[in-house]
Amino acid sequence: MKLEANLFTPEQISEILQLNVSTVYSYIRQGKLEAICLGRNYRITSNDLVLFIDSNRTSGIRNKGYK
Repeated sequence: MKLEANLFTPEQISEILQLNVSTVYSYIRQGKLEAICLGRNYRITSNDLVLFIDSNRTSGIRNKGYK
């Protein structure tokens, strides 16, 4: 098992993505954003954050060559 060094709270993710924290919790409940449940607290790995961002890219932007 590989230990992830970077764990974020939903509050930190909401700041990074500039979303409401309730939206982050909603994405976790819907399974759109993977999270680790520790008791009553969630933590999101940096890898899961990158996967979430990549899975939400629009195809139109990639096809036009924008980065």
